[in-house]
Amino acid sequence: MKENKAGYENLEDMPADAYVEPVTQTDEDLLEALLGTPDGDEKKVYMKRFNSYFTVKAISSEEYGQLEKRCKYPVKNPRTHQIEEKTDQDKLSSMLILTACTKPIWNNPKLLAKYSTEDPTKVIRKRLLIGEISQLTEAIMDVSGFDDGMEAIKNSLAEAEKQQ
Repeated sequence: MKENKAGYENLEDMPADAYVEPVTQTDEDLLEALLGTPDGDEKKVYMKRFNSYFTVKAISSEEYGQLEKRCKYPVKNPRTHQIEEKTDQDKLSSMLILTACTKPIWNNPKLLAKYSTEDPTKVIRKRLLIGEISQLTEAIMDVSGFDDGMEAIKNSLAEAEKQQ
């Protein structure tokens, strides 16, 4: 944006459908941006119920793909009688938090012992409320570069809650 004609102080204040004149950039400038940008960011998320900040990090598309693959299961479509793959959204959310949450450490032996499990995703599901899971998932996706599409994630979390 060359100049502030519309009166917006920050780019984030602009409506999503606002026209922004593209920045003219050479191939060399783009290459430098790709090489010079850090791989991932971190974000602190205030969790009101715990009166504490959790820290989440960005994840790559490769990591997300691996998590999603681990959360798929076969289902027979009653209409077509074909086997299709569905994603267990509850499991995906828990695994996403386990992978991207750097504070707290979910596989801490004290947490695992308190909930009598060796599976940290079970600790996440038992300890966090669905809104807190949604809040952390949203923060992870935000720091990973998803600015839009959060409605789809919230809908998938709501769908996972209905399945329980």
